[in-house]
Amino acid sequence: MTDYLENLRSGSGEYQSKGLTLDSSGLNFTPEAIQRPCEAVTVKLARYWVDVEKTREATAVTPARYEYRYTLIDVTSHKAGPQDGRVPDTAPPGGADCQGTVSVAYLGEDIPLRSLPYDLELTDTTAPVPVKVDGDGVLSAIYISPVGVESC
Repeated sequence: MTDYLENLRSGSGEYQSKGLTLDSSGLNFTPEAIQRPCEAVTVKLARYWVDVEKTREATAVTPARYEYRYTLIDVTSHKAGPQDGRVPDTAPPGGADCQGTVSVAYLGEDIPLRSLPYDLELTDTTAPVPVKVDGDGVLSAIYISPVGVESC
């Protein structure tokens, strides 16, 4: 099932886009018609708080350095498909001052904290950014940066 969903292409026509992805509205299921499953597939969604702490101030030569600490918010199971559309109640939680979020859609075993990314880019926007999460069964992952990072 993992191989099937990892290789499920989107019907949107965008080159190499995935049929099951996470975005600002949550899980989005839009597979090509010829690859559509006959019944709904169940995927897990793990959401984490990302607490950001500045460990070194920026200088003229070096950028500021930050450390990240992950805290699990929840893990839920959701059915996607076989029809196109958004899966309700899967939108990522918004960030706060010094706290962002990472959401991961996956199959199988739960994601260990060491598999989560520690090279996150702190941005001035709260738009979700795709990130790479190591581990078998990971289908899609997004990161929402905290607001007001400079004050952390």
